Amino acid sequence: MIVVLEGPDFAGKSTIARALIADFGGEVVANGQPPRDVALVEHYVLQVITAAHRDGLTVFDRLHVGELIYGPLFRSECRLSEADVQSIEAELDRAGAMKLHVNANDSVLLERLRGPRGDDLVSKERDLLEIAAQYRRLLGNDGNDGNELAEGWLSMESTEALALASAWLQAETR
Repeated sequence: MIVVLEGPDFAGKSTIARALIADFGGEVVANGQPPRDVALVEHYVLQVITAAHRDGLTVFDRLHVGELIYGPLFRSECRLSEADVQSIEAELDRAGAMKLHVNANDSVLLERLRGPRGDDLVSKERDLLEIAAQYRRLLGNDGNDGNELAEGWLSMESTEALALASAWLQAETR
């Protein structure tokens, strides 16, 4: 069983991942900044294939969508092509993964940014808001039809995402 959590910093992905593992066991794979010396498409596809063949739950705290947003913003390039993204998405679909865009409204994100946790990469309010807008554009919940990767992705706030993923996992483990 695979759950993929994508979304901006401070949306609640790590909190959801920890809660799911506490309730269902398994492993969290946290994909922060990708390694520079690997072919990213192969890296991400291999992670999905490995998770699909593992007994139990794997929760991805980010997978490939982050590269589409953070790469151009912080490195001036994205290391995944459209074909690469399609390959990763196809592998997730073959594995029957639940794909969740963890969204939060801007005021919640900014409140969390200003809180005690902080972040190593995202420290500017305008960067965080741009990242959140890009996730909404790619995965849904931006108020527009035709989001670029929305097929198969469910977009919701963290409490809803945790409840939905928990219900899905309970049904899958029966």
